[in-house]
This record gives sequence, structure tokens and C-alpha cells, in this order.
Amino acid sequence: MSGPADAESIDHAPEAEIFVTPFRLDEGAPLPLALAREWLNEEERGRADRFKFAIHRERFTRARGMLRHLLAARLGERPQSLVFAVAERGKPYLPGADLHFNLSHSEDRAALAVSRLASIGIDIERFDRRVDVEGLSRRCFRESEIARFAGMSDEEKQRAFFWVWTAKEARMKATGDGFHLEPQRIEVAFADGLPSRYLAPADPAAYVRPVVLPGDETACTVAALAPFRVSVTG
Repeated sequence: MSGPADAESIDHAPEAEIFVTPFRLDEGAPLPLALAREWLNEEERGRADRFKFAIHRERFTRARGMLRHLLAARLGERPQSLVFAVAERGKPYLPGADLHFNLSHSEDRAALAVSRLASIGIDIERFDRRVDVEGLSRRCFRESEIARFAGMSDEEKQRAFFWVWTAKEARMKATGDGFHLEPQRIEVAFADGLPSRYLAPADPAAYVRPVVLPGDETACTVAALAPFRVSVTG
């Protein structure tokens, strides 16, 4: 099975480039379930088996299998040979490698960000995911972000909500803070309806880019602690 970009392509890429690969986890998934499970280590298989429903076990297995496949293709390694470690606040990384990554998935959609640039984060959310837009906005958004919803239809508000949400979560993942950095501490500015920059917090400085994926089914946002550009592969 060949990867969406070969190992050589990233070796010659500028440090300020983040490669984003979207893929599916259900129908049309590029990786057979049995092969994905074969590549997982014992701990990953155990995590998969703890899911109550088969669909969640299968999505987790394919997501981890694709993570291994895509990283191994760039490193010239076998997927099953990769050894991951976990940082203090739970962010996984590859010890000894100068290749950094972050994975996100929402229902049957997933996206992997890979770069030589350290401290990157990605978040993807399906627009049709059912959430309490009003309640979550009050708890997690700034007034400037909520004000953007004025005059929007319910569908427009749902889409706008997820562009705010993914921008916040991508930054939380880039720094490795996760929800230790409360979403309301992050303020996002927009241009043409898409995230364009972070207004707060100022330290550390962070940068954001929206990723409009084929099919227009998801909001997807990438963040890093240095300027970058995005290339979509696959």
C-alpha cells in the first residue's frame, strides 16, 4: 500500500510546511481493518477492544493504523515498527524523530497533520455533528466570537461554530496543553468566515490556517507555534 506522499517529498520540504492528509474511517476507508489491527501494538489493541460498540472499535483501529502507515511511509519504516511515547499532558510523539504529527477524527472523517515543524495541532469536526451550539458557545467562546452568529440561520451558525471550535482545539493541541488551556482563554479572528489569526493568548504566539477539505463536510483547522503553510495530500 503506497502513501499519499513518499518519504523523499517531506525530506526536501521547507520546515514551515505542514502536510494534511484527510481519510475516511468507514465506507471507502483506504486501509483494511484486519491489516490496521495487525500493525497495532498490544496497548493499542487493548484500547480498541475496550470500546463498547463495534463501529467505535473499528474507527479507532483504522485511525491508528493509518497513523502508523502514513508516518512509516515518510520515515521509510514499517508501520508495526513505530514506537510512540506520550508527553506529560498526553500528546503522542515519536522519540528520536524530527517528524511531528497530530491526528484528529470526527465520526467517519479523519485528518493527519505531519511536519518537521514542532508543536503542531489539527482538529476536524463534521458540520452535521449534534452539539449544543448555544450552550457551548456561552461556556467556551469570547463575546467577539459569539457576535459573529448574529443574523445567521441555524445551519450557518452550526458551521460557524465549528470553525471557531476547531481553531481553538487546534491551538490547544499544538501547545500540548489540551483542555488545561481553557477554550475561553483563546480568541480567534476571522477573515471571509474562516479562522485567520489568534488574538489571545499572546504567549506563546501561535498561528492558524483553515483547511477546506473536499466535499465541504467538515471544518478543519491547523495551528502551530511558528508561521507555516499547509499542503493537502492524498
